[in-house]
Amino acid sequence: MSTPEINGLLQRIVELETLFTHLQHDVQQLNDVIIEQRQELEKLHEVNDRLQQHIEDLENPEERNPSDERPPHY
Repeated sequence: MSTPEINGLLQRIVELETLFTHLQHDVQQLNDVIIEQRQELEKLHEVNDRLQQHIEDLENPEERNPSDERPPHY
């Protein structure tokens, strides 16, 4: 291989390494977003579960245990 060919290959390697570094950064950012969204989704599931339970309690008042209710002064 001649020197210009080697230099061309070295330049291509540098470009690929630079691209790879940028892609690694992008993947890390996307991963961070996925983690945040997963945490938010878990919170929303918890809220949804509580709301569903509350609706069920309101729809079926006879099934509620009086000891579970707060006293009137609360």
